[in-house]
Amino acid sequence: MYSLVYRSVADESFVLPDIYSMLSRARNLNAENGITGCLLYHNSKFLQLIEGEEKKIRELFQKISNDQRHHQLEIIEQRALNGRMFNDWNMAFHDYGQNGQSAFVKMGQIDSYLNASNAFKQKNPLVLSFFSEVKDILFSY
Repeated sequence: MYSLVYRSVADESFVLPDIYSMLSRARNLNAENGITGCLLYHNSKFLQLIEGEEKKIRELFQKISNDQRHHQLEIIEQRALNGRMFNDWNMAFHDYGQNGQSAFVKMGQIDSYLNASNAFKQKNPLVLSFFSEVKDILFSY
């Protein structure tokens, strides 16, 4: 099992209906390729954790890297894992809107993602990196 975490910034022309359409296609492709993960979108910023067979993850990330609908793509961390953190989801997604929710509500939603995942069961530095980035994205204005 291999996982990669990256962040990027959406192009101005990549609006929410386009993101939902992309997500629908990605869920199907990810299911076919045994890829799971979590995608967050807030204030035009993406943060994504993808996990699966290393070769499939590298192939997917190459496609993501070539996608012109986002820029400032940066790998946060990548590493081998003992198991999946998001084994029940093809892709979790939440749009946090444009600064529209309180910190309390946002953290409650993140807690629900964590509780539904295997993140608490794995002692892996990737978990800390990912959720540290989640906090940065959700609370930066």
